[in-house]
Amino acid sequence: MDKVLVAGIETVVGGNLAAGFSENSLVTGISLKESIQITGINLESRIPSTPETVRQLIERVNPDRVVFCGNTSRSCWGEEASVDESDLEQVKSWIAAASQVGSQFTLISSDASFTGPWMFHSENGHSLCSSTSGLTVRNIEETALRECPNALILRTNAFGWQPGGRPGWIESLMTSLERCGDTHLDCIRHATPILASDLVGIIVAAWANGLSGIYHACGAERVNPLQFASRLARQFNLPIPKTSKMESLVEPAIGFGCGETSLQTRKIRRALEVSMPMLDEGLKRLFQQQNNGHQDRVIGRNTVPLVRVA
Repeated sequence: MDKVLVAGIETVVGGNLAAGFSENSLVTGISLKESIQITGINLESRIPSTPETVRQLIERVNPDRVVFCGNTSRSCWGEEASVDESDLEQVKSWIAAASQVGSQFTLISSDASFTGPWMFHSENGHSLCSSTSGLTVRNIEETALRECPNALILRTNAFGWQPGGRPGWIESLMTSLERCGDTHLDCIRHATPILASDLVGIIVAAWANGLSGIYHACGAERVNPLQFASRLARQFNLPIPKTSKMESLVEPAIGFGCGETSLQTRKIRRALEVSMPMLDEGLKRLFQQQNNGHQDRVIGRNTVPLVRVA
């Protein structure tokens, strides 16, 4: 059984991956920020804040694989979407430590490295976001590839239940829909969102096939935030969001995640011989996770005994 260390379990991607991996792997989770409880995995109680403490943690856990879910894993549609130089320095520490013990390194990265006017960006697309966060995301990816040649980098835009029980983007959006349907969402940004837990099977298959380098792993449909909210409302039987005055662009959208970030997935589909999920399929699974135990595990509500590592 593989030993997997997931760093960043406080993020939507990190928390949902940790819960999903634990069904077939021995998983250790570490938060990079606030303390998080996820049931069914080993939890590290101390947040490593220096390169030395990161090295000590990885040496002690000695994982086969390290999955890093820092700020680059956060959906650019969420309120916390930004990446800066501190994220680059943090990733460097984890890459160096993983390489030292021979652990395979997987980085969850962002679709917001791209912008318009082109849609369905390929892995080597040239419509790049010039924001500071966009530049930093690309620096992080380049560092991972340079320092860890067998690294797997997955660009995505994932949604799902927020770990720890505090409201995340999905929870806040559903609350807005329940109250009045006025979500103030735009029709300008477009992405190819995927349910975070759907990444589990993709990543496991990528590991099994020895994939390395950059791949796009996201949903099969290109939607804007207002369309996403409408589909979410239908699945959860909530009021359909009010349609505001239609917007149109007279100049390119500027800013991290403010434009066209939809991704083309041909490369990973061919490598793994799989198809990417449709949005309604992911939203249906999100709905089912309220009753099948997945949401409870992610927010730490189950009674599964925890193993806490000092």
